[in-house]
Amino acid sequence: MSKKKLSLAPFDPSAGRKDRTVNIKKVARLVEQRTGKITPCNDDPEAMMKFDWVEPDNAFLNYVRQRFPEPSQVKKLDIKWKTYVITPLQARKDSNGHFYIADGQQHGICYILKFPGKRIPIFYYESDDPNVESEMLLALNTDSMPMAKYFIHEQQIQMGYPLPIAIEDTVRRANCETGYKISRPGSITHMTDLYHAEEDYGLDALYEALVKYRLFWPNENIKTATLMGFLKVKQMMEQANIYSEDLFDDIFAECAAYFESADRLHLDIKDEFALKYPTNYKGMGVKEKVASGIINVYQKTSGNVILDAPFIIDMPIMGTV
Repeated sequence: MSKKKLSLAPFDPSAGRKDRTVNIKKVARLVEQRTGKITPCNDDPEAMMKFDWVEPDNAFLNYVRQRFPEPSQVKKLDIKWKTYVITPLQARKDSNGHFYIADGQQHGICYILKFPGKRIPIFYYESDDPNVESEMLLALNTDSMPMAKYFIHEQQIQMGYPLPIAIEDTVRRANCETGYKISRPGSITHMTDLYHAEEDYGLDALYEALVKYRLFWPNENIKTATLMGFLKVKQMMEQANIYSEDLFDDIFAECAAYFESADRLHLDIKDEFALKYPTNYKGMGVKEKVASGIINVYQKTSGNVILDAPFIIDMPIMGTV
């Protein structure tokens, strides 16, 4: 392990002490010795962050700035509830005196159901800027607790981040939609792949692939693993100077003619790789595997050899034997 990793690794501040109890200021000094100087902040936290017991009727959840409630999580909280486990909500308080919850939604819902009619504990910051809620939500959830990429994407759009806005615009122009755990024609839930598609292939290519996907499989949600395979094929054709929109159309058309769904295409490719490369198929790049299957399907059904696939695979296709 490098010297830097060693200095940043977890350590026991109570080492050598019989009672294992250490003042937090001493712990902070020990941490700073390992991290290097932490930048001082000139804010006055006691003036900025306030606490109150709030009537539930005056607390709100703005779902433009918030992820969705999760009944399963509330049920788990109910089972393991201990009132003395201190988890006040965090909120923005506007000039009308309304509290907009930014963190602790699930716990707050469970609290209200367990103590009907009682006030709820809220730490809050006074502001009329709703971006404060997004900043709180992202800062408190993206690192300490995993947060669905869709909600990060949604909040960054509300805050005016150019890349998420551009990705969302591209998706909508292609007659698709992003969402969280939805399944309808044109819907996309695997947000990480959308960002990878933009990074690896660009928004123009993403738009074209989405449009063709919707054209040839109009009643399906978007399986991003399959989409990434088509984008890889497009990139390979461009690198070989053989790309044209008509050829890309033909590749989609051949695949759609022999596979009732894009997901079925991906799953069959996956199965064939597991059979042909049983010891190492999991370590092979997903985009390259899907692209190899797509190329093989097209070349086998059309008789038009266009590219050497990244991996050798022979897709079984009914009617081509």
